[in-house]
Amino acid sequence: MHHIRALEESYREHCPGTLETIAHIFISCPRAQGVWARLGINVGVEICHYPWLAGLELQLPRATHLDVITLILWHIWKARNAVIFDQHTMTLQMVLRRILNDMDSWKTRYKQYDQEWEAWRLFLSSYG
Repeated sequence: MHHIRALEESYREHCPGTLETIAHIFISCPRAQGVWARLGINVGVEICHYPWLAGLELQLPRATHLDVITLILWHIWKARNAVIFDQHTMTLQMVLRRILNDMDSWKTRYKQYDQEWEAWRLFLSSYG
């Protein structure tokens, strides 16, 4: 892997003493774990390389599944960057609300799956 810093060069405000890797950011960081747990999604190392395998237990149409997982990953990444670059810690509810806002923006893309999309959106909004 490129650009991974040695432990002594890697500083994680929320996870001091932890080497920041892709697996840490998206899987083992307690903040990422909180998002996955709240959504009832079991993740493992596969999410870093095969995100379409994550969240198969969700009741999402196949055509929307990867987009929802990608949105979740994107907002975990953005929450990490907010801490590093803006010194702003996003709560779990803030991350979920941002996912929800993007889902609202994407709604017109999934008109044929409107009921399933809306059901998952309502599920998500109950946590955000």
